[in-house]
Parts: sequence; structure tokens; C-alpha cells
Amino acid sequence: MSAGAATDHTHRKEVFVPQQPLALTMLSPLPVYLDETTEGTPLASRPETLDGRVVGLLPNWRPSAVKLLEAVGRLLSERYHVQAVVMEQPARELPQRTGGLIDALGGTLDDLASRVDVVITATGD
Repeated sequence: MSAGAATDHTHRKEVFVPQQPLALTMLSPLPVYLDETTEGTPLASRPETLDGRVVGLLPNWRPSAVKLLEAVGRLLSERYHVQAVVMEQPARELPQRTGGLIDALGGTLDDLASRVDVVITATGD
């Protein structure tokens, strides 16, 4: 072995970890959750159930957003009696190019809102 060659002294060992329930605590850096505040533009109303509703899925331009929302759509279809799940085409225009992605998608968003009861969006990398 040459004087400058590195030696890997890492030992690998597979460890079996029994499956345990996962607890997840969600934290927000905001002093008040957006749906608890009365200032500014209110959030859209939420239905009490998804049963009988049409759910829209709106991915962004990131590669995994569609896959993520497809999985969400499958889970919602399994857990609720949704009327339909509608996957919108991802935005093809990057916001850095024009700086007005929401403005450019205004017609698309209005059209989607007229066809569905609820929209779920995702960013996937």
C-alpha cells in the first residue's frame, strides 16, 4: 500500500430493529397556525368529509410531486368514498423564468376549482 492511500476501517453490521408504532410531532415556526388567525385572507373552507367529493391533485414542476400525489390519491380512494380523483398536469413553466407562475396558471387554477371540491398540492424533489 502506498504512503498516501487511505484505509477504510469502517465495520458494517446489520441490526434488526423490531417494527414499532411511529409517533410524529408536527411543529410550526408560526406563532399561530394559519387556520387559527382572523387576519388577512381566510383559508378556503374545508368539507367535513371527503365522501362523495371530487378531489383534485395539483403537482408542481418537481419530479416526485406527481408520484407523491398519486400515492395520496390512492390512499384517499381507499379510505374515503370519493367520487373521483383528478390529477392536474404539472406546471411546465418554472417560476424563475417569468416570476409570475400563479398569474400564468390563473386560468388553469380557476378551471380546476370549477371541476373539484377539494385540491391537494405537493412539492416533490
